[in-house]
Amino acid sequence: MFAGFEEIDVALDGATIHARVGGAGEPLLLLHGYPQTHAMWHGIAEDLARSHRVVVADLRGYGDSLAHDGDFTFRAMARDQVALMAHLGHESFHVVSHDRGARTAHRMVLDHESAVRSLVLMDILPTLDAWRTMDDWLARRYFHWLFLSQPGDMPRRLISGDPILFLHSALAGLSASLDMFDPDALAEYERAARKPDVVAAWCGDYTAAATSDLDHDRADLGRTSAVPCLVLWGARGVVAHHIDPLDAWRAWFPAVTGHAIDTGHFLVEERPADVLAALNAHFARL
Repeated sequence: MFAGFEEIDVALDGATIHARVGGAGEPLLLLHGYPQTHAMWHGIAEDLARSHRVVVADLRGYGDSLAHDGDFTFRAMARDQVALMAHLGHESFHVVSHDRGARTAHRMVLDHESAVRSLVLMDILPTLDAWRTMDDWLARRYFHWLFLSQPGDMPRRLISGDPILFLHSALAGLSASLDMFDPDALAEYERAARKPDVVAAWCGDYTAAATSDLDHDRADLGRTSAVPCLVLWGARGVVAHHIDPLDAWRAWFPAVTGHAIDTGHFLVEERPADVLAALNAHFARL
């Protein structure tokens, strides 16, 4: 995976971020989601590197990145990635993001708008809308939102009893089958899940999303951005069940565009060619 990419670890304020860097052209940052690592981009990163300088990073605490200060808010995650890109010489860049990485990217626009040339958000609603629509149907599918955000170390200790079982359950719960994941990528997710610090990051991430991140987003309600934004979601997934994703994101990005792809939650790994075509069309319009 990631032929021609260089692996780096960059020490920042409060975190050490692990990433791969490759290609040439306008800078492009790829951000993964839960419970994955940067390995989720293996199917399209090399293609994107033909036209962009691609940076594929692990979020703080995930994969091989480290969180030193215990802050797992999307604000801290966004700050990390902006600092990483600045360290690499990129004061502004495109962002393509999925799941927790997409929530990080949304916060990045709110806190560092001048750094973001364009934005792609995959298979999420705004965090406030996700919690607002959390009925019994959604809670059964997003049980991890509720479980991982419980106070204390109970979730972490329970997961540590069989982290691979928990990982597989999380992946299978939002996909057609574990068989859809590339064996090398799945092995990377399993390697990460065996790390106690990664499990702690999962819990810290979802605890912040139920507390501090909501406060941050409420404080920014009514703010809009002209950053070009593409939203993609899985037609067979959960995101569009209660709300049209474009309607939800239009409150933040009035000129948002986007469409569904015939997948579940893990668009990039299930239909990489379709996602790549959508990204290339997005970049061509800029």
